[in-house]
Amino acid sequence: MLENIENRHLRKEFMRIFVLILAVFILNVCLYMTLSISFSNMYVNDRHVPGNFADEISSGIGLGGNYSASGDIGRRMDSLGVWAMLVSDSTGDVVWSRNLPREVPLHYRFGDFDSLSTLNLCGYPIFTASHPEGLVITGYPRDSYINVLVSQPYNNISRIRNITLSFIIISILLLIVVSFGYGWTSYRALKGIVKGIEDLSLGKAVHLKTTGRFSAIATCVNAASDRLQGYSQHRKKWIAGVSHDIRTPLSIILGKADKTGDEDIKFQAVRIRELIKDLNLYSALEFSEALDKSRFRAAAFVRNTATDFLNALPSGYSLSVSVAESAENKYVYGDRHLLERALYNLLYNSIVHNVSGCDISISLGMAGKRLRLTVSDNGTEISPEMIRELNLRTLPGATAPDENIRGAHGLGLYIVVEIIRLHKGTVVYSNVSPRGFSTEIIL
Repeated sequence: MLENIENRHLRKEFMRIFVLILAVFILNVCLYMTLSISFSNMYVNDRHVPGNFADEISSGIGLGGNYSASGDIGRRMDSLGVWAMLVSDSTGDVVWSRNLPREVPLHYRFGDFDSLSTLNLCGYPIFTASHPEGLVITGYPRDSYINVLVSQPYNNISRIRNITLSFIIISILLLIVVSFGYGWTSYRALKGIVKGIEDLSLGKAVHLKTTGRFSAIATCVNAASDRLQGYSQHRKKWIAGVSHDIRTPLSIILGKADKTGDEDIKFQAVRIRELIKDLNLYSALEFSEALDKSRFRAAAFVRNTATDFLNALPSGYSLSVSVAESAENKYVYGDRHLLERALYNLLYNSIVHNVSGCDISISLGMAGKRLRLTVSDNGTEISPEMIRELNLRTLPGATAPDENIRGAHGLGLYIVVEIIRLHKGTVVYSNVSPRGFSTEIIL
């Protein structure tokens, strides 16, 4: 199913790009044809075409020495600034001229006629026409024509250059506009999809519009979101069900432990209860559910939490609290319940991993303008590799703990990291000298 959607989507995008390119090509062809028609209409009056006018002068000047360019031909020559001469075939002399400039020679050899094929004489653009008694050469003012394979007025060359440049600029601008339009519509379509994928990575429900560009991708993202939300709801219901089923037998075990005075059974039962709380909390933290924040004094919070924990502290363990004077009246803005859970987990971690007993200490101080909360014990150390793995989990973007961390420390330390991360704080785990384990929290 997904493969078919993907193939259809790719084909649709390919055809869209192909149609845009084809449209640009057709527009360029239309523009080229328009310019070609414009070029063909540059000569408004055929009578002024230099080649035609040269033929007209050759036919009108007469024969047998009675040469004259009178009447309309002469007036047109004068108005256009045109000069003309007739060069005799037999002598090479100029036998007739009108408006002839001084620098133009009056005698030509046979080889000079070859040089006239350059269509330029003394800087004047010239045009030739055959005559029964020689060759008629007409000249136009300098900078009036450029003679190449075709004849064009000088100002037409400038027009051709400008039109060609305009054609290139218009084509480039057209491509830019089309590319920008396509890119902008793609950006707007993908912007929502990228936001949806980002929300999906955070576990949020996503419902994108399935119309317009990239609708196939939006459909797939919605399907993935629905499936993940289904898994999440199923897991939450399962954890809630297990927690409910365990609560009753656990209460019976705690009641009998109180009657018999068996502290070990009581502690293990309390530990099971805390593990169940961690399971429910882990499920909530994984999707960054909203925090219930309030402002409270950090020193009082630490002392109250430690006092509550002392009531369940087994024999063989001690707990001490120290608060620096600089931190005595500092306040924290956060979720009191979650921060209490984090502190409980650190305290339980020291007990669980030091079965023969240890001394636990809680200290509250300042790290610059932020609070530093440290929980340490003098019990069992952790290998450097495990310390490194634990600290890697405190970095932004870290995911759920891997198997070796779950096996060694359960979810407790991972939940601590998630709670502190939600409060924009940092956690650093380390061993202490000469022995023991320490957790430093900066809030």
